[in-house]
Amino acid sequence: MSKGVYSLWLVGGTALLVDETAQSTLQYALDSILFAQLRSDKLNGPRFARYGLWYSGYRTALEERGWVITFSHSDYPRMQGDVLRASADCLTGYLQGRHPSLSGHLQAAINALSQDEAQHAVRPFTQAMQGKTTAVVQELGVLLPGAVLDLCGVAFKTPQCSTNGIDLRASGATLGEFVSDANRKELRDLLERTQNAAHIRNLGLLKPEHDHART
Repeated sequence: MSKGVYSLWLVGGTALLVDETAQSTLQYALDSILFAQLRSDKLNGPRFARYGLWYSGYRTALEERGWVITFSHSDYPRMQGDVLRASADCLTGYLQGRHPSLSGHLQAAINALSQDEAQHAVRPFTQAMQGKTTAVVQELGVLLPGAVLDLCGVAFKTPQCSTNGIDLRASGATLGEFVSDANRKELRDLLERTQNAAHIRNLGLLKPEHDHART
């Protein structure tokens, strides 16, 4: 089990677990993720229409803010049954595979995200009606000490068509050496001036679930 302390933050359409020892990078990481989402929305249109194009722009915008992409991964699993549950399993399964000790915290995050407060905050960024279906885009990530981001996103439609699966895209990033305090302040001021900073919300500390289970 993980002995670390993690809080859960909502950043636009991203839910981010934050290690308490990563506080020095926290604000800039939150601001960068939100900026990157909004930047790709502006340049590539809504994330629900062409997720692959949108995600590429999202990652590029992170790089523009000084984050160095260390790896990328994509997958297209075909799911049966409840696609909402399957998508949550994809997110937690991918991140748990990379960070086994976070199993209990990841499950606690998924449960917290199912609550009304969280859903009300993220729904404009994560769901859009398209005819008789709902397009869903979700991202779950971790901010670790050393300015390390590990992000995993999924896109799908519900009710699920037999020909459609889940589009999973993941990226890792570390903060470059040349991001100055002035860069951090500039981005914070931009988000506050455009009234987008309100899309960042702290849901508080996570109490890991199933700590007795082996990881």
